[in-house]
Amino acid sequence: MKKRYQIFISSTYLDLVDERQKVINTILSLDQFPAGMELFAAADEEQWQIITETIDASDYYVLIVGMKYGSIFEEGSDKGISYTEKEFDYAISKKVPVLAFIIAEDATITPAKTEIDSSKVSKLMKFKKKVRNSGRNVKTWRNADELCTLLSQSLYKAMLRGDRPGWVRTTEFDIEKSYAEILRLTDRVHTLEALNSDLKLENNRKPNLWVDVCSGMSADDGTIKIENGVIWLSVLPVDMTGAEDGVDYQKYGENVHIDRNEVRLFRYLCLNVFSLCFRVHNDGDARATGVRVLIEFPKDLLTISEDELEKYIDSEELNISFSSFGEDIDANHEAWSLKFYSPDDAAETGNKNEDVHTDLNASSGTEDKFVSFDELTAIGDIANLLDPSYFNEVVSIYAGEVSFYKQEVRHKGHDDIDGLYVLPTRAGRFTINCRIISNEYPQVLNQDIIVVVE
Repeated sequence: MKKRYQIFISSTYLDLVDERQKVINTILSLDQFPAGMELFAAADEEQWQIITETIDASDYYVLIVGMKYGSIFEEGSDKGISYTEKEFDYAISKKVPVLAFIIAEDATITPAKTEIDSSKVSKLMKFKKKVRNSGRNVKTWRNADELCTLLSQSLYKAMLRGDRPGWVRTTEFDIEKSYAEILRLTDRVHTLEALNSDLKLENNRKPNLWVDVCSGMSADDGTIKIENGVIWLSVLPVDMTGAEDGVDYQKYGENVHIDRNEVRLFRYLCLNVFSLCFRVHNDGDARATGVRVLIEFPKDLLTISEDELEKYIDSEELNISFSSFGEDIDANHEAWSLKFYSPDDAAETGNKNEDVHTDLNASSGTEDKFVSFDELTAIGDIANLLDPSYFNEVVSIYAGEVSFYKQEVRHKGHDDIDGLYVLPTRAGRFTINCRIISNEYPQVLNQDIIVVVE
């Protein structure tokens, strides 16, 4: 049965009328249901009740933040808070998946669409910071077309998960047939439960599942080590040699300039991603069936799919190789490589994905070696990379979590969860939580893995 999803659109209104209309058209083109303030009347208590009921019935919540804070509550416990911010807080409280889009500070807009009230400007800045720090899917847009493109990508990834109820036509659902099937399956479950109980009395053998971690790459320079189950990650400062004034190269025959700060972000990304391989062990005396493992990462350890990272770095290399302006391709390739690597390493970009830690060396006197989450997400390409969506029949990688499913893990055996990079954004001690379940376990097992970032 095909599902269709209801998507609530939240934003200020008068300054984003055109953007909202294009977003609505985009959602309709995806064969989904848009919902938003266009449905509501004047701002009163009845309106807020309709808003909450609509958010409750929605599968996804899309937040669009422009340059205005919007209408605020004039009285009550929410006095001084805008409707948009209150809608966001409500969606978070109801655990509705949030897709947030914040306008870039350098976007071109008319003065009429910019907040001039100083108190509201301050509230708007605090609201943007709250959204970015919420750990949700937050992306930056500059115009309506870019906004719609980012929205389509984010909705597609979200709907791939299929974890929202959605809507199904009643004509596609036979109630009487389904009820009869439920009765049949219930009787079957009772029979199997009785059989399972008998088997447990006869056989006390059981699996013992647990997870450990190993480095997904060599680490001769000591940037990653694992001791007694603790992962130690040493972040290297970025060497800005060759990019003091940014980097210039050609792409599709057009001159491209990447400023110094963006070069630092790109190099930080390539220098300080750590490839990790998690291993699911079964050292019990029976096989484990229906094994599911969910690994959840704190927001300061960003997850990146190895597959998406390689495509991201290789995609521009393909683009610049088709220069039609007679430029020397090797020289242009080396110039482009400076975006990601220092001069010595740019000449050997063929090895860039094999061991980025041993290829890059830090120089003394560099800036603070950590790059924050906010700095990384300010670059659209990097922000998209930090919202991974990769899966196969065994492993799925999403923002902040990795899931593993295997029909069977044999006793005295193991299976690997690989294809994952982790990018730290600050120093500290962090906890990765692993939740493990199988058909043989009566309840979920919780296991913590400690990560220390220096």
